[in-house]
Amino acid sequence: MAYTEIDMTQPDAIGLRLKQADAMLKLFAVDRGRAPITLEEIREWAYAQDDNQLQGRVDQFLSESF
Repeated sequence: MAYTEIDMTQPDAIGLRLKQADAMLKLFAVDRGRAPITLEEIREWAYAQDDNQLQGRVDQFLSESF
């Protein structure tokens, strides 16, 4: 997945990163039918995704969560 740079000096930046990470964990569970066990399998799953599609899925998940 492509890294989207976020200015970490902004008040909500850390919260946004945490929400994005949580969204990716939940999307992994949807795709694989189980929660991830290791960081390596999350990385492999993320790298196998199309960057734009995964970013879109994360963004959609975040917009539906609020």
